Amino acid sequence: MQELEVFRRLERAVRGGRVATTGFLDPQDAARLAAKLHGVGVSTYLYGGYPGAKRRVLTAFPEHIPQASATLMAVYFEGIHDAAELHTALRQSGLATESIGDIVTHQDGLTVIVLEQARDLVMSLSTVAEPLVPQEVGLEHLAKGRVRRQLVIVPSLRVDALGAKAFKVSRSYFSKGIAGGKVSVSGKPASKSTSAAPGDEVYAEGLGRFSIVGVQGETRRGNLKVELEIEQDRS
Repeated sequence: MQELEVFRRLERAVRGGRVATTGFLDPQDAARLAAKLHGVGVSTYLYGGYPGAKRRVLTAFPEHIPQASATLMAVYFEGIHDAAELHTALRQSGLATESIGDIVTHQDGLTVIVLEQARDLVMSLSTVAEPLVPQEVGLEHLAKGRVRRQLVIVPSLRVDALGAKAFKVSRSYFSKGIAGGKVSVSGKPASKSTSAAPGDEVYAEGLGRFSIVGVQGETRRGNLKVELEIEQDRS
């Protein structure tokens, strides 16, 4: 389904007082759609099953509801180590790409996060070569990433300055990620001179994401005090 169609479907649902969700979206698609919905006053929540998840489900909800989220589940496959192979098996079983979230690697196997409505299909999954034995596990076992709020002091709202502070890396290191096309702001590719604004979400591949909660004023030297909500990559 095209992004504009998804946007219209979600907006219509919320205007009608209903909660609506998408399937799993890639980082840039999820952030871009959330920004569009925020632009017309629609509240959203993005959830991928654990802090730092790359693929997330967007839930849009009316203002009289404090928050709503899609129901996800995690399924563990012991003895399987090739994420691409597992993804192919899931697709060949009839599972849509939109139903499949992150595939998390463990020492002894893989865990895939899926939409709850895909449960029966995933739990009956098998391959021709050998049966896969799915085990439902709690999402809390995947919570190796973390979310924190932090006040940072930066000279400006340029993404390279914010990213360096958010992930405790050098500004030059973060700038290399921008140059390599690995950083986006609300779903749009960032450039060296890109600035962010309150409400924007910045995604940095391999590091995680952060959103700008607000600017809390200036220091005596004219630097900005910026509050960030940082979702660290689990790796």
